[in-house]
Amino acid sequence: MKVSEARQLVGGLSDTSKMNCKSYGLPAQACKVGGRLHKVKGSTCENCYAYDRGMYGMPVVKAAQARRLATITSPDWVTNMARAINKAKYFRWHDSGDIQSSDHFQKIVDVAKATPNTMHWLPTREAQIVANHTEELPNLIVRVSAAMVDGPAPKRFPNTSTVHAKTIPVNSYTCPAPKQENKCLECRACWDKSVPNISYHQH
Repeated sequence: MKVSEARQLVGGLSDTSKMNCKSYGLPAQACKVGGRLHKVKGSTCENCYAYDRGMYGMPVVKAAQARRLATITSPDWVTNMARAINKAKYFRWHDSGDIQSSDHFQKIVDVAKATPNTMHWLPTREAQIVANHTEELPNLIVRVSAAMVDGPAPKRFPNTSTVHAKTIPVNSYTCPAPKQENKCLECRACWDKSVPNISYHQH
């Protein structure tokens, strides 16, 4: 199967202005924990950048996200995603949206297994799903995200992320993007398991 055909079968991949790698986005409105946090004042999801803001509000983007969401239950999804990612060195899951279920998370793990030469970064607020899954892969880093702006990093997890407006947690790596035109450039800290917590400036 051609890479282009596989990408069509999974609803396409995302190209974001911040990162110089492919990513994959689902509708933010489909988030489970994130959907509840979106209604909570001061939460990291209250003013979600992917919730109808900027490019994420465009009909073509929303249609692509809906196509992707519709494919995740396909029995061939893992094979198709692995082929769609192809030989990418880095890949980001969910520039919008989140894990939908334990089965969905297991499929993502299986995609990582099938693409051992690709480093996968999966940010998520689905802490319970992650906590119930014990398998670890060297090329998949799961960062469980804090619930509240200026709140502490989630406990129990080796890799986490926080959002700060004023307070950066101790021993955190601060995302450099705001100082470099909101781009990752050469930074790959999000994919680095030796970095326990990354703190992003609220945006």
